[in-house]
Amino acid sequence: MSEIAYIEYNYIGEIAGLILAGLILCAMVYTKPKNTYVYKYIFGGMILSVIAILIHISILVVANNPDEYFNNEVFLGQLLCFLLVYNGVLYCIFSYVNMMSIVRRSQRKEFFVMYSILSVVYVLGVIIEIASRNFYKRDLTGIDITHFTRYYCGAGIVCAIICFNATLTNLKDVSRVIWDAVSIVVPVDAMILVAQMFCVGRFNSIFSSMTYVPVFALGYMLFHSNPYDEITGCQNAFGLDAYLTKHLGKKKLYICYITLMLPRIEKLWMEDNDLTLKGVAICRAMESISLKLKMYRVSENRYVNVLETDNENEFFRCVNSIRGVLDGAKSDLTSPFNYRIVAGEVYEEINNLLKCRQYFEYVARRFRDQNSSYFYITIPRDYDDFLEEFEISGALEDIRNKLDFEDERILVYAQPIYNVETGSFRVAEALTRLKIGNKIINPDKFIPIAEDTGTIHAITCIVLDKVCKAIDSFVEFYDFDAISINISSKEISHHNINSEIFDILDKYDFDLSKLRFEITESAMFDSYNQANENMTSLTRAGIQFYLDDFGTGYSSLERVMDCPVRTIKFDKTLLYKSLDDDRMDDILRYMIEVFKKNGFNTVIEGVEDESQNQYSVERGFDYIQGYHYAKPEPIEEVKKYFTRITKF
Repeated sequence: MSEIAYIEYNYIGEIAGLILAGLILCAMVYTKPKNTYVYKYIFGGMILSVIAILIHISILVVANNPDEYFNNEVFLGQLLCFLLVYNGVLYCIFSYVNMMSIVRRSQRKEFFVMYSILSVVYVLGVIIEIASRNFYKRDLTGIDITHFTRYYCGAGIVCAIICFNATLTNLKDVSRVIWDAVSIVVPVDAMILVAQMFCVGRFNSIFSSMTYVPVFALGYMLFHSNPYDEITGCQNAFGLDAYLTKHLGKKKLYICYITLMLPRIEKLWMEDNDLTLKGVAICRAMESISLKLKMYRVSENRYVNVLETDNENEFFRCVNSIRGVLDGAKSDLTSPFNYRIVAGEVYEEINNLLKCRQYFEYVARRFRDQNSSYFYITIPRDYDDFLEEFEISGALEDIRNKLDFEDERILVYAQPIYNVETGSFRVAEALTRLKIGNKIINPDKFIPIAEDTGTIHAITCIVLDKVCKAIDSFVEFYDFDAISINISSKEISHHNINSEIFDILDKYDFDLSKLRFEITESAMFDSYNQANENMTSLTRAGIQFYLDDFGTGYSSLERVMDCPVRTIKFDKTLLYKSLDDDRMDDILRYMIEVFKKNGFNTVIEGVEDESQNQYSVERGFDYIQGYHYAKPEPIEEVKKYFTRITKF
């Protein structure tokens, strides 16, 4: 009597899935991927995938060799373990797809409840199938797990349909790349699951791991991978961010910022470029300094090295070795280049990525105008100085983002200006202060930061609105000429500045001659034509311009004469120098004479005592501003210096 032929299960697809999952897991561990909110589902799903595949392979080995390995209770336990782990895999896929939407994250409790209900149904189905003994059959030909396979594949299809529908109904809140991935992967995944349900009974082929491992692999590659640059061997800025996010505040780190000031050469990173080859040699030399040294290329010419060590001497050794590598490269290359190195400890207080990045960039900015190479190791004082700037820049960015014209952090003071001819106060200059907590920050501290961070225009708009509100409340009861505010050279040179100014002015009903703008000399030098055009337009509307801080910039008398400026404010440094220097005194006399002869009003700033005041009057200044006459006060208080029109 001939034996009945038994066809063993082919599980080459499961082995392929296991290999792919293992490779992706290695990449996840080695490349420090972007650890976003949903990354945990990718990483956890891949680990569960490996476990599920191993259990599944063990099931198939038993099914193919029942006489050697089969035990009813153990085999049933294997099936149950796989089904539970597979449910975890589906949960990770379900959560990953749905939580890719920010809107869905706010509904994560509802989605968890939804999946919990699906899991209960899934488990009840498992219990029913076990009770009815339908999961597998053993006969003379072997073990048949067709029904078992079709059961979990059916669960996978249900999960795919729900994920597709959830994405479709939330289409307006997901990015195009996510929708493209879901619209392609989910239908393909469902078709493979259907194919698996067919092939398990017809051809005894098992490849179900290929329905979930590639899903996690694709998610990792699209949204979380931080690959290495093939030429330099460095990871990019995302890799650096991922590493620092994981270790800041937990391990002692040292960072070395390197900026290479290379000549601009077309196709710089072509493989046959001599400079490129030398750059690669530099990277290799740095790598050999220490196995603890991790390199990141954050831009075309900027590199960041991170050293994880508790030994400060090891840090000094490494950073000096890096300097030696660059000095050696400078002497070898025919094309000259310079470098900038800023290195130092990442203090425990630097516990977030933004603060870490801004700290080292803050120190590096000190040397940005230096043409030669430099090497600097940070000291604790650097961090103390940075903390104040970090606090200020954070407040300024928040002010810009909110753009609340009533923002109480922007304080507007005003300093009245003395009219020499009338002996009274008819104008005042608005001065800005920044309030952070209980501290009042002066403009010489926060204005440069505002200009660097791009928040200066928001501050100007808020100040303008507050000054307009003050003028609007003064005009009915007080006799005064105007209140002036400062506008930066970048703003007055912007093509859209006028429309934004008039949007604010249109809210108030007063003669625009009551408002004046002060600009610095740099506006006469940078983007002169655009600045002149904007100033002319505002002048036609009735707004006068002052040229502020005259004598500190680069403008020529010819340009000043050509601009719609009617008042020149001399910087206090000219006053102080002229008091002690006869040559400066002669120059100052000449400039005052020229301006007044051509119809300009002249103002001197910074007059603090009687001798300075007497000198200013004798030289013929029309207006005098300084502590000798009045100090800055909240703008609401400046009205007391003006003449009251009506008693009330």
